[in-house]
Amino acid sequence: MASSKRLLRFLPFELIEEILVRTPAESLNRFKSTCKQWYDLITDKRFMYNHLDRSPERFLRIDDGQTVQIMDPVTGIHKDSPVPDVFRFPYSFDSMVHCDGLMLCLCSDSSYARETDANLAVWNPVTRNIKWIEPLVCYSETDYFGIGYDNTCRHNYKILRFSGPVSFDDPEECEIYEFKSDSWRTLDAKFDWCVDPTCKGVPVKGNMYWVTDPAYNQKQEFILSFDFTMETFKNVCVCPRTRETKRLGCFSGDRLSLFLQDVQHGDEEVSTEIEVWVTNKLSDGVVSFTKYFNVTIPQLPLLQYHTDMACPGYSIGNHNIIMVWCEGYAKEDDDKWFACITFYQIDQGGIRKQIETGRHGSHYRDPFICSYVFVPSLIPVPD
Repeated sequence: MASSKRLLRFLPFELIEEILVRTPAESLNRFKSTCKQWYDLITDKRFMYNHLDRSPERFLRIDDGQTVQIMDPVTGIHKDSPVPDVFRFPYSFDSMVHCDGLMLCLCSDSSYARETDANLAVWNPVTRNIKWIEPLVCYSETDYFGIGYDNTCRHNYKILRFSGPVSFDDPEECEIYEFKSDSWRTLDAKFDWCVDPTCKGVPVKGNMYWVTDPAYNQKQEFILSFDFTMETFKNVCVCPRTRETKRLGCFSGDRLSLFLQDVQHGDEEVSTEIEVWVTNKLSDGVVSFTKYFNVTIPQLPLLQYHTDMACPGYSIGNHNIIMVWCEGYAKEDDDKWFACITFYQIDQGGIRKQIETGRHGSHYRDPFICSYVFVPSLIPVPD
């Protein structure tokens, strides 16, 4: 160790920076205490965003409200750490949205008198910094949230809260929170559709994207976006015909992907096909989906048994590999059911890798937040 420190003293600082920018965020968070020069570099905004843009994706999930699990989807290796104390009882996670390593967390609070009340927090799982966001009036579990930034200033992060009409007579509500002013303001952004609650939103390049719900007032699903710079909603493009399981994701940093799986109902629910669609660059004038590839084999694993269960998290890797972390149910020899947490790597030839990462007994009722794709970062939670 001493010889390593002596060697580092003689390396050009530009080379040290090049080494550190390729180092995982979790290690860099510890390296800040190495020396003042490293601290100044690692906490510099230019370095943090350079590191963020080079960092690979990870999966994050909360297991039984007690454990944070972060997985490398390429290797399947995951690490566990305790859920921060402030997120424990009476709080429980309902949903998350990710932007630049910051997780926007909607949390239920069992101490509230009304079941629909909720709390909102921004959390960096690497630095473990947390900021609770006070509401303008109140939050509801039926609200939709997004997090992004103004493209003229990347660290100008904003939160969007909106609730579509429950019926045709109800008014829409839309609010924006800016970290730099630490306050909410009402936004006059018009929309006349509902977001599909079974398909979570995803941020790309600072803006948010959702799949709309055709059951409300649309004949066809399409991609809805919110631009945090212009603070407006936009209809981006039509979706391909969706299936019972659908997940929206970011692809190649500047596009959208859509994961679809059919379910065949019968004595046993099975699947024989998975489709992956991707868009062209979202910055292009006209955006549309193209089928990227599909997997058609007998007895594909069901990656979401029904919509009441936790949504699977997925990522598209090189060579047309789908990486999914999901929840399922299985029977033990004594015919008792248990919840099984499984990581899959699937390509067009079938299942390449299958790793069971946990299981819960029949008492397990609350579907956890199965997994979210995020990029670990050192970006501080704005004060």
